[in-house]
Amino acid sequence: MSLSIHSHPSPNFDSREIPVEFLILHYTAVDLQGTLDIFSSAEYGVSAHLVIDLDGTVYELVSCLNGTAHRAWHAGVSRWQEKEAFNDFAIGIELVNFNGNIFSFTDEQYLALQQVIQQLQQHYPKLSDPERILGHEQIAGFRGKADPGCCFDWNRLFTDLFPNQSHPVREPACPKELQASLEKLQPLEPADREQRTLFWQRVSELTETSVRLIQQSAE
Repeated sequence: MSLSIHSHPSPNFDSREIPVEFLILHYTAVDLQGTLDIFSSAEYGVSAHLVIDLDGTVYELVSCLNGTAHRAWHAGVSRWQEKEAFNDFAIGIELVNFNGNIFSFTDEQYLALQQVIQQLQQHYPKLSDPERILGHEQIAGFRGKADPGCCFDWNRLFTDLFPNQSHPVREPACPKELQASLEKLQPLEPADREQRTLFWQRVSELTETSVRLIQQSAE
């Protein structure tokens, strides 16, 4: 499968170049059109470098694929080990998925993601270390972030990218009990596309609130 890449510039970025030390994976919580609408709007003030649709099509919203990465606004308040403020040194990739704790990702998304990361590794050598590929939930789970979620197959990604290396463990922020409760909402989704997108946005907000409260109660 050859990558299909489209340019869809977002206004939400800083023009200064960032040193790329990490890669952060997210799920969109809305469909492709909703994702592009949000990231294209200055009103929302958020963005990612890349979006990968269900069919594997890649959209570049903030420069990174040519070896120059600008600062996108995807990580928010974030920390991992000794690092903080991941927007300053991380590329963000969004995978189209209403909720990665409920819905599986497609084979086309995994293949496109693998190819994208391999392309990025040519420009940013630090991404050749699997420890530097993280989910939003690893760096911002304390805020309730739970993406890419329980349904993301980290072992598949790491095996494809690093077949001869040991793989880091990436534990989901969403507990199994919460995941089971969220799955019961699937039959309730509206048929209308806009209403369905709004429905799953609200579910993701519920997911974040629940995860944040669980994290706080465990502290």
